[in-house]
Amino acid sequence: MSHSRRAFTLIELLVVIAIIAILAAILFPVFAQAKAMAKQAGCISNSKQYDLAVIMYATDTDDYAPLVQWTNSYDANPARSDRDQAVGNLIQPYIKSYPMFVSPASPIGDAQRDADLINPSSTSYFRAQYEFNRAIKADYGYNVEYFSPMGYDSSYPNQFHPAGEPLSLPRNPASTLLSVNSVWDRTAAGTPRGGGNWGVDMPCRLYSDGTDSLPPLPPGSTGRWWWGGWNPGSPNAWNVWGGVWPYHRSGQIAIVSFADGHAHALRIPQISDGCDVRAGWGGYIFDRDKYIWDFQ
Repeated sequence: MSHSRRAFTLIELLVVIAIIAILAAILFPVFAQAKAMAKQAGCISNSKQYDLAVIMYATDTDDYAPLVQWTNSYDANPARSDRDQAVGNLIQPYIKSYPMFVSPASPIGDAQRDADLINPSSTSYFRAQYEFNRAIKADYGYNVEYFSPMGYDSSYPNQFHPAGEPLSLPRNPASTLLSVNSVWDRTAAGTPRGGGNWGVDMPCRLYSDGTDSLPPLPPGSTGRWWWGGWNPGSPNAWNVWGGVWPYHRSGQIAIVSFADGHAHALRIPQISDGCDVRAGWGGYIFDRDKYIWDFQ
């Protein structure tokens, strides 16, 4: 008995390859989108944990929000009188995870997060400096000018006098930004580098009637520490959006947490809504209900 085997013809093989190519073209973008959405969901979860840690901290400190930073020395040496700590270090007992400060969508690796800071490997207090650097380079930037204003005061170490504001001050906590995705720096071409930034600047300071939206500086302060506000005229600057950075949806979306403990995704125009954005806080807040940075 003989058996014959029929082979594929060239045309049939090409048809199969074409079908596979079509399926791949359809499915690969779906997989990529699913991966991006998973990263966004993870970032929202991290942001909420950050938010809730700040709320728990305030519960244990008579309602006061954590300081953005202790001394501005950037040295976490426990033996120094001006040993430094950042907000991420202060809320760490409520999170117990430094990796949580990194957005799943960030392209910046762990090694880059020591750039421009004291390298932990060069110290005898590796763990303390490593944790400080990760708190400073957190991808979730604190709404520092409202929740922890930084005064310039020559009587304090490094002329740095921060204060924590009561967390009950926001009139509408569900509409008051507490933290947002952030960036440390950018290359000349505009690529993010170094990690995130533990604090960010808001887009506008003054209301349209000329009154100040910021809380008073700490007593004795003669000036205010800030990062220069938003810089919309320099699209490749690290502070084009005051340090805010949209890691999601191909540079369109940033994750924002609010003072009531929830978090969600917003586009840059939504983050600056209600404000006439100009360089260095030169614009005005024209709609207090839409502006999400202040306490009003």
